[in-house]
Amino acid sequence: SFWSTSEGLLLLDERGDSVWATISTPTGDYRYLAGKKGGNSLVFSNFDGAHLFRFSATVEQDSLVNGTFLSGTHYQTTFDGVRLPDNPLVWTSGQQRTNGTPLAFRGVNASGDTVVWNEQTLRESGKSGLVVDIMGTWCPNCMDEARLLAELAPLHPEVAFVSLAFERTTDASILPRLRQFEAELGISWDVLLGGRASKRVAAECIGVVDTVHSFPTTLFWSPGSEPVVHKGFHGPATGEGYAKERAFFQAQLTRLSGRKGNR
Repeated sequence: SFWSTSEGLLLLDERGDSVWATISTPTGDYRYLAGKKGGNSLVFSNFDGAHLFRFSATVEQDSLVNGTFLSGTHYQTTFDGVRLPDNPLVWTSGQQRTNGTPLAFRGVNASGDTVVWNEQTLRESGKSGLVVDIMGTWCPNCMDEARLLAELAPLHPEVAFVSLAFERTTDASILPRLRQFEAELGISWDVLLGGRASKRVAAECIGVVDTVHSFPTTLFWSPGSEPVVHKGFHGPATGEGYAKERAFFQAQLTRLSGRKGNR
């Protein structure tokens, strides 16, 4: 069943008294949630290794009422919703406008060297475009997106890729983690340390947007043009949402490659 909730679109799969759930938000998803439904009580949760989420509500006919969303021990808010017709087809990919500032940024790679990217760097690289993945190694949705980019990158050798990480630790101790992230996800490009894990810091580093709404945020850029900025990411758990993300990424990479049609 599909539900429009205060946190986003809820896809709920019920089998007996067990439930599995995914919630698509404007900037990503809460996924692989699992729990129980007994009588009119609904509870589902997930711990992804870094974040603990718990949703609960009372089911009254086609409504979720008196609900609570807990994120760890530091955040609590209300949770409610209404049931939608099957297959509402409301999965969306978010885009945001740039502010007209030229794209230019720098970061530190896993070897400790400072790397600079700007229009001159891109032109000198001989590549037709650049994908900038603004992310964190602590972010599950960022991992989903990185896996998709790692799958698609070999199909578009004309395009350069770089990941710009914003981490909870920003001294030299984080650099081995960047290298580990590259290896674990099969990434063939640099993961650069951009700064501490802050949306404000990320926006200041990248320059072309006034704010970063979500980790990940992805820029698709070709020389002499404004970047296309994509905020958030719906992972494989969202099903149709992930299919739409994949189609969007493929279309942008095809555009940057200077090709006609999808490959």
